[in-house]
Amino acid sequence: MKKETIEKLARLLIKDRFTQGPWTSEDCTLGESAGLCYAIKSEHTVIARTTDGWKEAQANARLIASAPAMHEVLTGLLDTLEVSRGYGFDEEYEKVREVLAKADGRAEG
Repeated sequence: MKKETIEKLARLLIKDRFTQGPWTSEDCTLGESAGLCYAIKSEHTVIARTTDGWKEAQANARLIASAPAMHEVLTGLLDTLEVSRGYGFDEEYEKVREVLAKADGRAEG
C-alpha cells in the first residue's frame, strides 16, 4: 500500500480523536477585569482556556478556536497537492503533510 494511501486512512481515523468543530471563544473573566481569560468551546464543552494577558489571551483563543476549520482546509489541500506532486508543489505537499501529522499526533512537534 502506498505511503499516501496509508496517511489518508490515518487522517480519517484520527479525525474522530479530537472534539469536532466548530469551536468558539468567549471571555470567561470573572469580575470587572474583562479580557484576562478566554474559553474555547465546542457546542457542549470547554476545550481550553487562555490566560495570557490582555491582548494575547483573546488572540490565542481565536487561533485555537480556528483549529478544526484549519485542519479541515489543510486536509483538503493535502489531497489536492498530492495530485499535483511532480508539478512543482512537492515542497508545499511535504509542509502540509508534516503540519497535519503533528496536529494528528503522528509526529513530534
